[in-house]
Amino acid sequence: MPHVSIRHWPRTFTDAEKADLVAALTETITKGFGCEPGAVSIAVEAVERSRWVAEVHVPELEKRAHLLWKQPNYSEPVPTEGRS
Repeated sequence: MPHVSIRHWPRTFTDAEKADLVAALTETITKGFGCEPGAVSIAVEAVERSRWVAEVHVPELEKRAHLLWKQPNYSEPVPTEGRS
């Protein structure tokens, strides 16, 4: 505990970018949850834009909106394919 799961549109991260992101997230999570860094796990998964609505937007953002602490404000329109 705690576990952070991040899903994003594909992009390539350098090892330095990965390390920076892990360090920043770990610091924030340990501070917020009052836990040791060893208790934090972080998963990162790329999701193709064409699958975003069906795999992320609808099930994670729309159907579980009550769990979101921060709502998205997309700078690009959400793709419409994959909507049911």
